[in-house]
Parts: sequence; C-alpha cells; structure tokens
Amino acid sequence: MTSSAAPIRQPDWHIPAGTTVPRLYINNSLTRKKELFVPEKGRRVTWYSCGPTVYDKSHVGHARTFFSFDIVRRIMSEYFGYDLQYVMNITDIDDKIIVSARQKHLFAKYKEANPVLNESVIVKAELGWHYFVNQRFEKYMKDAANNWAEFVSEFEAGKLVGAADDVKFGLYYKTAISSRDALAKAKSGNMCINDFYLALQDPLSLFIDSQEGAKTTDQQIFRDYAAYWEADFFHDMDSLNIRRPDVLTRVSEYIPEIIAFVQKIMSNGYAYEFDGSVYFDTVCFDRSDKHSYAKIEPWSAGNVKLVQEGEGDLTADTSGKRNISDFALWKSSKPGEPSWSSPWGEGRPGWHIECSAMAGCVLGEKIDIHSGGIDLTFPHHDNELAQSEGHFGCTQWVNYFMHTGHLHIEGQKMSKSLKNFISIKEALEQSTAQQIRIMYLLHHWDSTLDWSAGSLSEARTIEVSINNFLALVKALAQEEKFKERVISETHNYGSAEKELMDVLFQKQEAIYAALADSFNTPLAMTELRQLISVSNQYYQTKNKVKATPNITILAKIGVYVTKLLRTFGVYPDINPEFGAPVTEGAQNSEEALMPYLRVLSSFRDAVRELAQAKADPVEFLKLSDRLRDMDLFELGVILDDKEDGKALVKIVDRKTLMSQRKAIQDKELERQRDKEERLKIQAQKKAERLEKGRMPPSQMFKTAEFSAWDEQGMPTLDKEGVEITKSRRKRLDKDYAIQTKLHAEFLAGADSEKA
Repeated sequence: MTSSAAPIRQPDWHIPAGTTVPRLYINNSLTRKKELFVPEKGRRVTWYSCGPTVYDKSHVGHARTFFSFDIVRRIMSEYFGYDLQYVMNITDIDDKIIVSARQKHLFAKYKEANPVLNESVIVKAELGWHYFVNQRFEKYMKDAANNWAEFVSEFEAGKLVGAADDVKFGLYYKTAISSRDALAKAKSGNMCINDFYLALQDPLSLFIDSQEGAKTTDQQIFRDYAAYWEADFFHDMDSLNIRRPDVLTRVSEYIPEIIAFVQKIMSNGYAYEFDGSVYFDTVCFDRSDKHSYAKIEPWSAGNVKLVQEGEGDLTADTSGKRNISDFALWKSSKPGEPSWSSPWGEGRPGWHIECSAMAGCVLGEKIDIHSGGIDLTFPHHDNELAQSEGHFGCTQWVNYFMHTGHLHIEGQKMSKSLKNFISIKEALEQSTAQQIRIMYLLHHWDSTLDWSAGSLSEARTIEVSINNFLALVKALAQEEKFKERVISETHNYGSAEKELMDVLFQKQEAIYAALADSFNTPLAMTELRQLISVSNQYYQTKNKVKATPNITILAKIGVYVTKLLRTFGVYPDINPEFGAPVTEGAQNSEEALMPYLRVLSSFRDAVRELAQAKADPVEFLKLSDRLRDMDLFELGVILDDKEDGKALVKIVDRKTLMSQRKAIQDKELERQRDKEERLKIQAQKKAERLEKGRMPPSQMFKTAEFSAWDEQGMPTLDKEGVEITKSRRKRLDKDYAIQTKLHAEFLAGADSEKA
C-alpha cells in the first residue's frame, strides 16, 4: 500500500503588535489649544502666511515670524513628509507705504530745489516743526508748539496722561527736541545744509506732505518705493536662509480679483457701499446662523482703538459705517493716493480684503493652515475669516491658525524710541544666520522670545559644541577611509557600542515626539545635545584607553545630527535647485588646493633650514606648533593630538573657526584689560598708601589739637592742657602703630628706588 504524505505549508505569520507613533498636534489659535493635525486632502497641506508690508527695513521682529515659520515649514515637509503649498503675500498697497513713499518723494524734491541753507528754508522748517509738534501731540495739549516750555514741563513731571503707554511718544518727543536744537544752530549759522536736512527730515516731510501730498499723481512713485523695500526684504530673508514661498502674491497684481471678491460678499448680503467705499457688515454677518464674527479674539470685537488701527492712518472719516466694528473692503481714494477703477468709483483695497482675496484665488475655499504674527490676530485675521466665510458661504475657511509669539530686546519691547531697534542687517553684523537660527530653535515658535546677549551667547556655545562633534566624526571617518585594513579576530560591537546605538534610537524617538508636539524645537534641541554629549563621552573613553571607537556608529549619529540641523535650516540646503550637483573643473580644484600646498611648501623649507643649521629639537617642535596653531588653523584645519601621539585631522568652516578664535581673543583681551585695571587701582592705592606714609609717626600728632607730646611724639595734653584720657590714648596708640607701619613701607620704597 502506498501512503499519501500531508501537504507542506508555510507556518502562520502574525502581524507585529508594534508601538504607537505620535501624531502631529498644532497649537491652534482658533481653539487656544493643541489640536490633532488633519489635512483636508491626505498628505497635501495648503498654507497661507501673511507677509510683510514693504515700507521700511526689516528688523528682528519680522525675523521672529518668518524664521519661526520657516523652521515649522521645513519640519512639516522634510521631517514629516507633507506635500506643502506655501503661499505668502506682499502688501505693496497700504497707508504706511502711501505716506512714506509720498513724503520721501516730496522731501527729496524740496531738497533738490533748495540746496542752500537760507532764511526761507529755516522759516519753512520752523513752520514744519510747529506742524509736526501740534500733529503728534495734539491729544496731550492743544497748540503744544506755541506752549512748548509748558509741554516739556508737563512731560517731565509725568502729567501727560497716556504718554507713558504710547510707544511712539518717545520717538516723536526726541525728534521734536533734536530738530528744535538744529533750528537754533541753523539760526546762529553753525550748521551745514546736509546736517540741517537730516535733523529736520521728519518735521519737514510731514509739513510738505500736508501742503503738496494731494497733488501727487504719479503712481509709479508708490510702486517703485514698495519694489525697493520688497527687494531689500528678500535680500535679508536669503541672508537668513529663509526659503522663499512657493507662490508669492502682490496686492497690486490682484486688483481685479479683489474687486470680484468684494462683489461676491456684497451679493451674499454681508457688505454695503457708502460714498465710494464698501464696508463689511459685521453685525449682519454675526447674526447669521452659520457665521460668527471675531473667532480668534471675540472679546476684541468692540475694541474701538484696534478697529481704527486696522483701518489705517489715512482713513479718518468713518461716518458711513453702520456699526463700530465694520471695516473697509474697498476705500474711495483721496487726491495723492494710488487708485483703480471699480464699480464704486476710483479707489483701492482695504487692508484685510487683500489676504482673503489672494489666498482664496490661489488656495480656494478651504485652507489647512494660516499663519502670522501675534499682533495680527485682531482685527486683521478675524476680519479675514469673516470676509472669506462671507464670500464662500462656509463656516470654517481656515482649519488651523498659527501665531508666533512676541519678540523682546533684553526684556523690553523693541522700539526706536528705546534705541533697541535692531535691523536684520545689524543683527547679521554681530551674529551669523546659523547662530540666530539656533537661538530661535531654543524657543517655542508661539512663545515670547527675548533677543538678548545671553540668548545669543548660548546659541554660539551650542553651535561650537555641535560643529566640534561633527568635525570629530568627519575626521574619524576620513581617517578610517584611508587606514590600512587589518583582519582582526575580534569584532567592535560590544556593550558600549550597543548602549550608544540604544541612545541614538531613544533620542530619535524623543525628537520625533517633541516635533509632533506642536513643533517643540527647544526639547528637540535638548535631546540632540544629549545625544552629542553621550557620543563624545563614548569617543573620549575609547581614546583614553587607546581603543578603536566604532566609527560606523559615530558616523551614523553624525549623519543624523547633520540631517536634522539641515531640516531645521541651520545648514544650507544641498543642491536645492535641479539635477545632479555640478562637478567643479580642474582650475577650481587647483585654486582650492593652492593655499594648503603653499603651507606645506613653507613648512618643508623651514624644516630644511633648521636641519641644515643643526638647530635644537625644541625649534622643530615650535615649528610644528606653528603649523598646527597658526598656518593650518587659518585654513580651517584643526590637528587634535590623541593619546597615541598621532593627530586627528579635522576640517571645519574657516569663518566659524575664525569667529571662535576672535571670540576667544576678545575674551582674553577683556580679561587683560580687567587685569590692567585691577593693577592700576592697586598701584593707585599703593601710591596713596605710600604718600600717607611719607610723614614720620613722631610728627603726625604735632597739630593744634594737642599742646604737649612725649619724646616719641605721642600727645600727653589736649589743646586745653587737659591730660589725654586712657581710652583716647589707646586709640592714638593704634593710629600711631598704623602710621609706623606705613612710614616703614614708604622708607623701604624710597630705598628701593635709590638702589
């Protein structure tokens, strides 16, 4: 009989239980708490970010917003793998731009027509000063210019109600003082025309604009002005390694779309026209069952001051508004302002409608993320939401609203009047873009950041520790690459290596969890620094006992650290454009090699010269030290002496290295200055002490205070002839002993000088 064998089958396979991976949560201003991030369309994320109003130089306050969102944007795309469409606007039509451009144009025109400082120029400047003072301080005192002494007295006594809370008051006050002083100098003939115009620029510009501004008809003046500052803004952003948006929208390029957007809001019943302007009806909108006004800051809806600030400096007449919180969608233009034709007459867009229309045109009726500075929450962003939801008829136009925190300078708000205003260009003169970015990484994107010497110093210290570690790993990897392979009977993956790998995995998990927790970069940086610290300890332990470290693991950690920092934008993007990296030609290679070859040749010449002279071996060591500490250091090469007597070659960024050396030299210079100052004070005290010791103790009491003395010069009777008491004698003895010692020092000093 034959028997049939059972069919052969694979054993059952079981799905691993696995562990839960943290999901991304974002601090959402619409709920004021962290919310699970769920994009509308899978991995695709639509993001609109409020960009700059381009009318002046960019400062570190702007950097607070654009740096922070650049970091978040990079994390979302490079780390979490979302497909982002990042849209940012440029506000190139705005009250500030109109006023600044017009005043700059008219002031330049006036200077050109009046190149000589004469009586008519001084008279006009005086009128300008009066106009400036009365305009800026009208709410504190009527006709402050003609009552200037009283105004100053009231201010210095703290009697000007509200002045202390007005952030612009200090700047205006200093301008009034300095320009008044300049007028006095000009009248006495002690001022040149250039200095005069520099001092009187603000008062004269304001005054001339009040007279001639309405006659300005050339719209190119406003376009050129905005274009100049836009270019300047992007130059600063490029210097900070802040990526440009995927889509850039300018208000001036979207006028037809903005007009159509306003018309749709009107047809939906949420806007009305009055005297050539169109206003959004907040009360009508809020009464709708499907809408709510002021979603982000409902408590600010009735804040008249904030509402008026949102309307702009040139919008004085609001009598046509039905409700106090209504705001302009379209403004009828006055003479001297740029304008476009519309169904309601010549005019220009309101501030808030610009973003709604442009974001809606590019991204549609639903946006995943909208972002901006914390100062934009109300009225700008609340009005944006109302306009867009009124236009599209939706209940939630934006799903996640992100707002960066405030920026302070050494604990204070940044202000020109406080003289703590820092432009981005000025900041980059003191610190590198990498150091500034590290400082931002050490703070939550949505918390207050204090720009201070301490924060920047911490960032520099962290930068040095990171760069030193990566230079070490790079040098070890290079050394390993060119080392002769030796077959060994032992592996190099023991308990220390297992522990190091475990630390790497633990830190990778911790960093992922930190970044998923609303982009917690401070915690991520802490975990990263701990990983570097453990890696350094591992290497030092191995080096101390002359054991070979596992270069593969250290290199793996180095790659991870570099990749994460590149994700954060600390390091520039590699080959960010298109295609494969371009290979440099032979000529570029020669240019790169030549400085190192010159050092090698000079070192060889010096060695030969010493050898031929049969120099002391110490001289060879000095030459070797010079090669390490000076010549190679200047080229960005560090030679680290190891325990086995061999040097580890590190190549680091030359600028960073020189910056570190300068910081050390500056610190040493400061220490030397402090030492010299201490020695100077000590010498001064010694000189004073010696001068005091010039008088012999036998003569020190020969004054009118006493009438008799013993043979040592000690008083026996006071000036009244009364015998000195025992208690007083005790005090005099003490003074006598001190003077005896001082006099001995004086004599010793005099003898040493003679010798």
